[in-house]
Amino acid sequence: MAIGAINANTYSIFNNYLHTGGTLTNYLYGLGKNNDMFKPPQQNNMSNTSLYGSLGSIKSSADILRSMASSMASLSPLSSSFGKTASYTDKDVLTANVANNATVSSVTKTNVTVNQLATTQQNKSATLSAADNSFGSQFTLSITNDKGQTSAFNVNLSASDNNKTAMQSMADSINKSNTGVKATVSYDEKAGTVSLVLEGAKTGENDGKFTVTDGSSANLSVVERQSVNAEYTVNGQSFTSQSNNAVKITDGVTADLKKTGSTQLSYSADVGSAISKVQSFVDTFNSLKDKAASSGELNAQMTVLTSTFSRTLGFSGISVNSSGKLEINNEEALKNSIASGSFSKNFQGVGSFGYKLNDITTNAYKTAYSSAVKDQFQDFMNSQNKNNFFSDLFSSSGLLFNGWA
Repeated sequence: MAIGAINANTYSIFNNYLHTGGTLTNYLYGLGKNNDMFKPPQQNNMSNTSLYGSLGSIKSSADILRSMASSMASLSPLSSSFGKTASYTDKDVLTANVANNATVSSVTKTNVTVNQLATTQQNKSATLSAADNSFGSQFTLSITNDKGQTSAFNVNLSASDNNKTAMQSMADSINKSNTGVKATVSYDEKAGTVSLVLEGAKTGENDGKFTVTDGSSANLSVVERQSVNAEYTVNGQSFTSQSNNAVKITDGVTADLKKTGSTQLSYSADVGSAISKVQSFVDTFNSLKDKAASSGELNAQMTVLTSTFSRTLGFSGISVNSSGKLEINNEEALKNSIASGSFSKNFQGVGSFGYKLNDITTNAYKTAYSSAVKDQFQDFMNSQNKNNFFSDLFSSSGLLFNGWA
């Protein structure tokens, strides 16, 4: 095509149009030439255009894929993107809770020995005959808790009361208070004996202590079991805890101690739960590639991408088939890749698979749109008298068309 006498301003505008299918379409639309065919779709209303309806679906899939690729960059055992699991050589010693933010490189093994469980203080009265009355008309005592607060208890007894009913009345009175001490009556029906047991509500040598002042024959001031801290070791290092629950093993890992003994605690990233996330990414990638089949340039870009990184992705258990789509062909390799952190590196840094994919998906709409316009324009031109069409077009724009060069 040769261009003769030209209005300088019009030439500058048209020269720009010649280099981009989208703007050429806008130019044709502005001149009123076959408006329905060349009218560009509005991105916020693409579903209403018959010619470019598929572009909305491409843009939506590209946006989703770009977001998923970003999440793949953090899919590593050090992240909280998937859970952690724990196992034991002796599950009766403790139960562990591994938080999602626990530091796990692959499988972390920790040796834990529980030397002593934390206990509550326990005072037990003398064992008395249940049928006798050893208290007379009153059963009195006082309890001072770990905060130094003293509560006095006074139970009046009748002639019909005995040691069993007296102790039960005292237990009821204590349990209705806020002393932090629980009272229970231990009755041996066969032996016909009864005793009163007081137990602190808290374990540990600081929070669990209480004292009893008792001048009766029950003799509840005697401590039968001291409140002590839990004592345990983690890989040989000693620790103590006021409680048996949620004791710290390491950052992000706590345990409930259940009995004395040793166990090896193994905790690891639940890589299996991450496989489904990778599969979703693969499915979304392949879906976009299917949609891009009608867009030569976008489809070609995705094919070049997978071909370029096929070897790198292969190390992570992801293969590229003959059509340029992704497949998980080695789940074990993928699990190991995720556990070691090498999988996420495919999506990190300039020049990575994820970096290139981000560029492609960011421009997916523009690429597909340009390709569609190009194809439609070519179809249109094939149906026109080219010389007459351009003579009319250029003359209305200040251009002189001399025919096809």
